[in-house]
Amino acid sequence: MKRILHLEYAQPTGRLAPHFEALDRGDALARRCAGCGHVAFPPSLTCGRCGARDGAWVALSGQATLMQRSDTPDAAYALVRFDGAGNAATVRLKNPEITTQRGALLPSDNEAGLWLELEEPRNDD
Repeated sequence: MKRILHLEYAQPTGRLAPHFEALDRGDALARRCAGCGHVAFPPSLTCGRCGARDGAWVALSGQATLMQRSDTPDAAYALVRFDGAGNAATVRLKNPEITTQRGALLPSDNEAGLWLELEEPRNDD
């Protein structure tokens, strides 16, 4: 038997508020560790490499390269690395019919998660 569960909740943003505000605008705001310089997107308040808690916000272009992709009957997801970031992120693909390996971050549009729009293939005739 299949059941569908819908959850509606508010997640407090706290010290990550700048990141979520940037996402609402379609911008990528990462966190650069003050200890080792690692740039994380999505950001974390504790560096995944050295454990430092101090850091600064840094703007990224929002462009990303696909590392892995998983298509389901209802949606497509990808593991991507945003340009300028040292870690990977999971995104949902806005236009899964496109098969290119590059894309750009989209504004949240009241949808949970990170959304990426894949670039149209170039015709280099």
